[in-house]
Amino acid sequence: MSERREYDIRPADNGRPALRSVKLPGEQRHTGRSESAKAIARRLAISKREKALAERASG
Repeated sequence: MSERREYDIRPADNGRPALRSVKLPGEQRHTGRSESAKAIARRLAISKREKALAERASG
């Protein structure tokens, strides 16, 4: 007989996303952001690739 469990995952802080203190390139100080670390890293990688592509196209 197999046992089936269902879990209800709820954030501990009533659904409010946690703020991370992040200092992105080009910013003067740390700011509170609710994005996940993966989302921030993905956004930075995309902008870095776009910048490199623009440099190749212009030069």
